[in-house]
Amino acid sequence: MAKRNQYRTHYGEGHEASANVRLLEAALSLKHRFFSMVALRRGLRRLRRWVILLLIIIPIIAGIIWGAMTAVEKAYSLSIDKITFDSQRKFISKEQALRILGIEGSINMATLNTSAMKEKLESNLCIESAHIRAELPDTLHIEISERIPIVYVEQESGADTGNRLRFFMDQNGHLFPVMPEYHRDFMGVPVWYLQPGDVAEFKAGTVVDENKCRPIINLAEAVNHYDPVTIPPIREIFRPKDWKIIAIMEGGAEVMLQVYDIKGQVERLAMILEHCRAVQRRPRTINVIPRINTTVEYADEAKARN
Repeated sequence: MAKRNQYRTHYGEGHEASANVRLLEAALSLKHRFFSMVALRRGLRRLRRWVILLLIIIPIIAGIIWGAMTAVEKAYSLSIDKITFDSQRKFISKEQALRILGIEGSINMATLNTSAMKEKLESNLCIESAHIRAELPDTLHIEISERIPIVYVEQESGADTGNRLRFFMDQNGHLFPVMPEYHRDFMGVPVWYLQPGDVAEFKAGTVVDENKCRPIINLAEAVNHYDPVTIPPIREIFRPKDWKIIAIMEGGAEVMLQVYDIKGQVERLAMILEHCRAVQRRPRTINVIPRINTTVEYADEAKARN
């Protein structure tokens, strides 16, 4: 029997059969191919694959766009609801720190600039260092360390010129403003009267030379280790010479020290004052520089001599 279709083979719908069908279609005119059911079905299968692919891709792209827009919108609407505050010295309160930062009401997390906030806090010369950290979703952490007032500093010439401007000095020689609202517990520290040339410029923010201020700081710290009964508070400090310190104690006693071995000299001062209380005599001048045979002049002796 003659083959009804020479393009058909015994392979059926296998690879060679498909190739023969494509050859047959190529031999047909454009019109016949357009209306060919085989070509139409193949086109419909391809179209279905593209439709399925688009149905998968479009929701994914839409989801990504929606997620990004939602994240941006949420970030710009996210506000700080909790502010934690820690002050190392406990001089400055949370409310005072927020006033320095100018924070009133809510803070937007998206526009928060922690570096600028840190700089603003540290621009206050009473604050030694600050750390600012934002924590999602709604918390801001503020930590500060304040400068510790060791002594007041004032120019010795102020009594003559009338310029009695005072600053505090910390343990590193930094001068900073006297702020009673921060330093109410330090208003009774001694006053160190500066000689001309002790500082390049007498203003807040200046740092006193280490060689100039270190003996004064050591003296204040050594005296603070004793209770006020053992060693009365020092009210005024002078440094008339590079090697010499004059400290005026509460009650008027004048103590002469040198800039070396401050701790040992303060220990001798404590023993002398204890002896003065034991013999019920009031010292007028005390020289604690000698390790032995320290000299003491009593108020009644000075009065008798006059």
